[in-house]
Amino acid sequence: MIKIRLAIALFASSLAAHAASPINCAKVHTATERTVCRTPSLLQADARMTAYFEIATQFVGMGVRGELGESQQAFPAERNRCGTDKVCILAAYKKQTAPLEAVIANVKTHGPF
Repeated sequence: MIKIRLAIALFASSLAAHAASPINCAKVHTATERTVCRTPSLLQADARMTAYFEIATQFVGMGVRGELGESQQAFPAERNRCGTDKVCILAAYKKQTAPLEAVIANVKTHGPF
């Protein structure tokens, strides 16, 4: 039983780490990623979202952590629907970052535990 729990925890943490990966501008695959990499404010939004994800997932239970991870994994497809529309891309980042900011704000107000 302990081995199963450990395996699940390791799997969940590896998903979370993968889900939080920022865009690698040396290996972009889409026009949207190229737009992000060429636009400082979008690149900053990507970095902010990644950092907030890494912070927020440290302060939530496994269920919420899983939901946040799934949302992060689905995010590139959502963002890529914007094509090269910078306003749309920024709005996608803001929408994705909002729940992460809410977790952090809750910790700031009520403490981590």
